[in-house]
Amino acid sequence: MISHYNKIITMMKNTVSNMPTSMMCPCGGGQSCIVDRRFVGDYVHEDEVFTNNGLPLRKNCFNKFYKCQEKALENFM
Repeated sequence: MISHYNKIITMMKNTVSNMPTSMMCPCGGGQSCIVDRRFVGDYVHEDEVFTNNGLPLRKNCFNKFYKCQEKALENFM
């Protein structure tokens, strides 16, 4: 039963190549793209900082930071 479950989970893993075009980032994607990284389940540092400070996440790489987001990132350093 467990091996069947693991097989299903493995088949369902997100990769950039199976991302719907409607979800793609206007930056074009890549290793540092926050949309790509979230989709495949990679760690996104700014997400952790913003979530810990109760701030909204940016939708894509082209969204500018709010002042409060910039301040949270500066304070983390």
